[in-house]
Amino acid sequence: MFSSVLLPMLALASMAAAKQCINTTVPVTISARTGIFNIAVPQTNLDAITFAQNLTQQGRNFTNEALTGYATTSGTYDISTEFCMPDSSNSTMPTVQVLTHGIGFDKTYWDLSYDNFNYSYVDAATEAGYCTLNYDRLGLGNSSHIADSQGTLDELQAFLEIQALAALTMMLRNGTLPGTDGTSFSKVVHVGHSFGSAQTYALVDMYPTISDGIVLTGFSMNSSFTGFFVAGSNFMQANNNQPLRFGNISGTTIETVLSMVSLTDLTAGFDFGSIVPGQNLPNGYLVSSNEEANQYLFLLPGFFDPNILTVAELTKQPVTTGELLTLGSAPMMNNFAGPVLVLTGSNDVPYCGGNCLATGNPSLASIPAAVAMSFPNVGASNFTAYIQPNTAHGINLHYNATGAYDVIQSFLASKGLASS
Repeated sequence: MFSSVLLPMLALASMAAAKQCINTTVPVTISARTGIFNIAVPQTNLDAITFAQNLTQQGRNFTNEALTGYATTSGTYDISTEFCMPDSSNSTMPTVQVLTHGIGFDKTYWDLSYDNFNYSYVDAATEAGYCTLNYDRLGLGNSSHIADSQGTLDELQAFLEIQALAALTMMLRNGTLPGTDGTSFSKVVHVGHSFGSAQTYALVDMYPTISDGIVLTGFSMNSSFTGFFVAGSNFMQANNNQPLRFGNISGTTIETVLSMVSLTDLTAGFDFGSIVPGQNLPNGYLVSSNEEANQYLFLLPGFFDPNILTVAELTKQPVTTGELLTLGSAPMMNNFAGPVLVLTGSNDVPYCGGNCLATGNPSLASIPAAVAMSFPNVGASNFTAYIQPNTAHGINLHYNATGAYDVIQSFLASKGLASS
């Protein structure tokens, strides 16, 4: 049963009807092998396009071409987390789902407040009796950012982020995660989306017993189409694309500029001090260019609320050059032996080229179904590939998102991973 101290603490932390949540900043001390790349960090928007052109050129492995060696990156970083649990529960052995978001999003991908939380995966999971931990990946959102431009290439890479995920997981298992009042979880499952799925995949390969089951959404092992995502993003420097969010512009700066051109009368009474200062991200943090790019990357026309695209554009998150260069660094064969669900939208662009059923092989039901071959230790009864209909890469942003959520909860329950 949950701690008697934890329950009232969570009750004060959230007003959501179906769940109780607490937001906590968790320091992690981690170390990982990172690549040394002999390229310049893009400094302009045109540099970002040149980087994308190099990365997507057919027949060229730009990552291997640029790689000159390896280094060990170590440090203590702050990870912004949201831990949620059911509004009421008599569980004595709760299961926690660790949720890792992909490129273009932060932890709110899993707990969208849009339309009164009707798109919230966390709501669906907690209603099914699970606890959840969703977090901003290292370098993004409210987690620690990389302060210098070179660090976007040398420091913020996939395997450093995987070590942060491993550290959070072990805290959940041994009862030391801040905000959970010493609750230890004997059952931990990992759910990822896109790059978050790739990190989940790599995590359980490196530490095969760290998870009791994994769900890889927006995912396949086919890397043929990742160039579509990079090219379709039409990357720009984040601090240039949305300077109020990602640059160093403050309310005071805006007020000063307006006063210089005699426009302060138009904003009389406005509190410029209320404007949240920008994140002051360095060059090398790249972001998709506009709403049109976001639709191409994540959404299937006719099957999403147009207003949710506006929300996605206003809340989009960047990616670093180091992350893009280490996207495909996971091994083809995985050591994990537990239950695996791969759930991908029928029209996913980066992992299926826009059609997950076009395999070119009559014996292969879908492109994501081929992931089974990467898990030699997982029996057929423990592997499922599910294609979510009328859905593109951003599964949680489509009208039928809750149908995908139900598939996930049912799969986990069928493998004995539900809270008990």
